[in-house]
Parts: sequence; structure tokens; C-alpha cells
Amino acid sequence: MKKIVLLSMCALLSITLQAQKSLFKALEANGENAIYEGFTGISPNGDGSCNFGRSLPKVKVNIVRIANGIPVGFVGKPVAKDWGEIGETELSDYGRMDSYPLTMSMKHTRTKEGYVVVDEIIFVLDKISDNDMPSVNDITKIYALVKNAETTTKKKKKKGGFLTKMKNKLNSIGLSSTHKYLKSLNLVDKFTNYVIAMQAKQAAYKLTAKDKSDIAKIKAARNAGDAEIKRYNDSIKATPEYKDLQRRIKQNEQNYQSAKARNTVTLRNNTGSTIYVGKSGSRNPGTRIDSGSTATWSCDTNAYLQVKTKSGGSNNYSTTNTKVYSANSGCGATIDIN
Repeated sequence: MKKIVLLSMCALLSITLQAQKSLFKALEANGENAIYEGFTGISPNGDGSCNFGRSLPKVKVNIVRIANGIPVGFVGKPVAKDWGEIGETELSDYGRMDSYPLTMSMKHTRTKEGYVVVDEIIFVLDKISDNDMPSVNDITKIYALVKNAETTTKKKKKKGGFLTKMKNKLNSIGLSSTHKYLKSLNLVDKFTNYVIAMQAKQAAYKLTAKDKSDIAKIKAARNAGDAEIKRYNDSIKATPEYKDLQRRIKQNEQNYQSAKARNTVTLRNNTGSTIYVGKSGSRNPGTRIDSGSTATWSCDTNAYLQVKTKSGGSNNYSTTNTKVYSANSGCGATIDIN
């Protein structure tokens, strides 16, 4: 009888190992451009289920691949917000997968933040320690595949009576079908069982010749990152469109400098001390010009020296009758103030 029980347990373990999908296989099964709804503020209930304090922007997830379709990461772009991107890739400086081809997790090797994908759920962990299994205690966010009409990114006009409006309001604060689905799961067991089974599956797996070839290609793509970026940038710079853009930028700068020369004059201070230059009658501080320095002045405006006066306990500036520049007399030129 004990043998039968043992055989049954072994068979169950074998089925469990076979059922576990790698990170990329799970994402592939969910489909390209799949939309996931996110939640954070996780608090366990003690029975394996969890509550969530806050919803996160929905993201559209795609797998990042290199030549021959080899997966090297994934990215989740927000569908209706300008924040909330998720994902990691081997092509970044510090993104790494824990194993290939049976990838269980991806993480940033400096921050240690990482991802585990179990079926239709993306778990975000704030830490995956080196040489250790991902822990359920480090999960900070959870994204679940949206399977119904929630996948649309277009806002529909809210119609109907009180109950419909109340339903829409509940959905808007995170009580969506996806939220209810997540709350119904034993997420602790789902995550923990997956990690244990995948670790055993990885340990039992023997790399094939194709696997070794793929790993070499992944490393080559990662190492060629900077060179590839330069190659792409150089190819863009060689296009007629880019060259024309640079020509127009240069022409615009020339036009600006010409207009500036026509409309301004440069005042150089040769007096040996800092001076202020202002408009006639002005009591506000004008343009400061340190000794030996220059300043730009409007070509069509008279310029007068200013002096500081003390009145009412505060410093004021008074424009003198000493004119240092006459309007329209030196447009584009440099005028010395001695």
C-alpha cells in the first residue's frame, strides 16, 4: 500500500513539473499585446489569498526577442497612463534571466528587483537574492491577465441607472473583474509551488546543442549593445532626412544670430568696477556688468549708468544722466564703457 501511495506522489510531482511553464512560455501563452491589470498594497489574509490597497495602470506586454526569435526579456507599456512601465531584458546593462531556456525569473542584478510569471499572473518582487529562490515575502506588485472587455483601452460613455453607475465607480477604484479574480486565488500557494517545481525542473534539465547556441547568441547580443546602438545612430545620420534636418538647424541658428545682431548691442565694461546700466528714469536694478565683462543691450534703447541709493532702509537704484549708449547707434557692434 505504501508503494502505491509513493508511486502516486511521484506521478503527481511529475505532472506538476511538466505543467510549469517558463517565464517566456507563460507570456507567449497569454499572447502578444496581452493586457494585464496591476495591484499593489498587498496584505495576506492568512489563508493564501490577499487584499490589495491600490490599483496600478494596465500594461500591454510584449516579449523582447533577438535574432531567430530568441526571447531575452519583456516590456509592459502603460495603455492609458504616462507612468507604470514594467519589464526587464538581457539587452539592458543589468537585466538577467536566472536560467535558459527554463527561465523562472528575470531581475536587475544591481537593484535586485525582479519578475516571476506564473500562468496568467506577473509577480513583481522588490528583491530576488543572488543564488536563492524568489520568495513570496518579497512580492510588492501583482499583474493579472485581463480576459474580458476590460482589455479595451478606449473609454466608453457611461450609461444606465444607479446600479450601472455604481458598478462603473467600483471598477474605477480597482474592484474590477480581474481584482475579484485575484482575491479568489490562493496566491501564496500558487507562487510557492511554482518556484519549488521550477527549481526542480531546472536542476533536472540538460542543455541541448541548440540551447548552448542560443545562450551564446544572447551573450553576443548583450555585448554588442553599444555597438548596435552606434550602428543604428550612424545609419540614421546617413539618411537624407537627417542631413536636411541638420542643415535646417544650422540655418535657424544663423538666422537667430543675424536677428540678434540686428536687434542688440554689446556693452563692454572697462571702468575697473561693477556697473549697472538702466533705462532713463528707472529705479529698478538694470543690467549688471562686471569689470572686464560684457552684456547684451537692446539696440533701440538708450542706456544710462545707475547708482545705488539708500532710502527707507532698503537699497534702490537711481538712473543718472550719464548716457553710455544712444539708441540705434551701434546695432550688432560692441560699445566700450570707460
